[in-house]
Amino acid sequence: MSESPQQRALQAGTAEWGPDWRPTTLVKAPGRLELLGNHVDYNGGLVLAAAVEQHIVMAIDTGGEAGTIALLPSDLGSQVISLDLAADADWRNDGKPTGPAEYACGVLAALAQAAIPAQDGLRVAIAGNVPLGYGMSSSAALCVGYVLAFTDIELDSGQVVNLAREAEHRSGSPVGAMDQSASIAGGVILFDGRDTSFTAMEPKLGSLVFVVADSGVSHAIGTSSYPRRVEESAEALRILQRDLGMSVPSLGELDPVAWEQSRNQFEVLAGPTLTRRVQHVVSEVQRVREGRAAAEAGDWTRFGELMTESGRSSSLDFEISHPLVDELVAEILAADGVLGARMMGGGEGGPALALVHADAIPELRTRLTAGYFQRQESHLKGERLLEASFGRGARRTGWEAVDLVSA
Repeated sequence: MSESPQQRALQAGTAEWGPDWRPTTLVKAPGRLELLGNHVDYNGGLVLAAAVEQHIVMAIDTGGEAGTIALLPSDLGSQVISLDLAADADWRNDGKPTGPAEYACGVLAALAQAAIPAQDGLRVAIAGNVPLGYGMSSSAALCVGYVLAFTDIELDSGQVVNLAREAEHRSGSPVGAMDQSASIAGGVILFDGRDTSFTAMEPKLGSLVFVVADSGVSHAIGTSSYPRRVEESAEALRILQRDLGMSVPSLGELDPVAWEQSRNQFEVLAGPTLTRRVQHVVSEVQRVREGRAAAEAGDWTRFGELMTESGRSSSLDFEISHPLVDELVAEILAADGVLGARMMGGGEGGPALALVHADAIPELRTRLTAGYFQRQESHLKGERLLEASFGRGARRTGWEAVDLVSA
């Protein structure tokens, strides 16, 4: 059996700080799947999302240097990162590539702004099995984990979500709150971008499985078109409100009938590009509503169709996909036993998500191994087709309760 993330974190911390490093706390924060609802969370829309079993762990002790927090991102082969607790509440990334240090600085700044004290003298060893650049929100898991690790007070889920989201914003990624909410909640949720609330769901998949397929194209929100899509969405909303006199508070709340009635006039004012952006958001929210009903009714055939429609809209109307990801999706959809497939996450790279009959997975794996995976190499190690099980939400526990064998 391969070593679990907490085993790797323990080994890394001991190797770096010696036997005096004795973790007292473990934090776990899972990645997530975006089942339906691409790029609508920051537009005030609905998203179906799920936490997965893959997670980031942080093993923590308090024997470090006063006034600092020391981080050891062991999976990245990094040196220890030392953070000054006298953090500037106005800190923002100055354009550097975003990594563990920048996200940690973002969390410390968010805590300082909220007048929430960070713990002194922490030494934190980090490991995980959420693939980086894979579209499963490793950055949100990392930021949620940092919030739970850096504080010793009880925060409610909304506070954790807001702090983690603020950290990503400060680091250069203008994300919505869905990723962090899924990581905190666990299981499957219906996320509401209007007020960042979420409702737990318990869909029964039966013999079906969600699988995530690696495209080989890394995704990073800060350097993708994600920030531009956020700006375009805001501009489209301004035109609807200012020039067309519509009282809609967000694109995700735009009534489909009202949109169809105003679409031609909007296109005259805003042009075809912004029209396609609005069309995606409006139609995607409708797909989420229908997808929720389908999941609750056990109509997974329809859910799969909605996934495929979502991916097509994300590619053609929101233009956030990537030719290689679209190629991968097409190859998956051609396989027997696949109910639906789509690009997942921020876009311009990352994985494809598919809903598949469990007994069809071996054939799908064989097809991709001989086909797309053969044509397109990957920086990832190990399996490129992952079966994604729903997992528990982020949590902080005492080290004495840790099972070093479990993943």
